[in-house]
Amino acid sequence: MANKDFHSFVKYMVSLWGALGSIAVVFPMADILFNVIPLPVDAYEKSTAAVAIPLTSLVAAFTLLYTFVQRDRPRSATARTAGAYFMLGLMSLLLFFLLEHFEYALRSTWFPGLDSTDDYVLMLVAIVPFYVAFFACVTRAFAILALIEFTRHDQPIFGRKDGP
Repeated sequence: MANKDFHSFVKYMVSLWGALGSIAVVFPMADILFNVIPLPVDAYEKSTAAVAIPLTSLVAAFTLLYTFVQRDRPRSATARTAGAYFMLGLMSLLLFFLLEHFEYALRSTWFPGLDSTDDYVLMLVAIVPFYVAFFACVTRAFAILALIEFTRHDQPIFGRKDGP
C-alpha cells in the first residue's frame, strides 16, 4: 500500500503543475540568493528572513502534501478553486508589499507608543504572515491543478487494458 502511495505521489509531482508546486516550495529559499521579494528589515538592519523563509517553505511543503492526501475528494479539486487560491495569493502579496512599504507610517499612526526596537516583532506578526500566505496559496493552486491532471490521467480509459 505504501509503495503504491509513493508511486502515486511521484506521478503526481512529475506533472507540470506538480513541478511548479514544488518550485513554489523551494522558491523562498532561493529568495536569499536573488532577493526577488525583499523581506522587511527593521531600523537596526535585522532581517525577518531567518524566520520567514523556513516557515514559508514548511507551510508550502505541508500544503502540497495536504493537497495530495485529498486526492480521493475530487469536489475540492476544481480549476475554479485553483483560480481562487491564485487570486488570494496575489492579494496576500499585494498586502505584503503595501504593509512593508507603509510600515513606519502605519506604526506611528496606530501604535504611537511603540519604539523602533519593537519593529522586528511587529513585522513578524503583521507583515510576514502575508508573505507566508502568498506562497501557501500559490502552492495550493499549483497542487490543485496537479491533482486535476493526476486524477484525469489516473482514470481508466474505456477499452484500454490496464496491467501487463
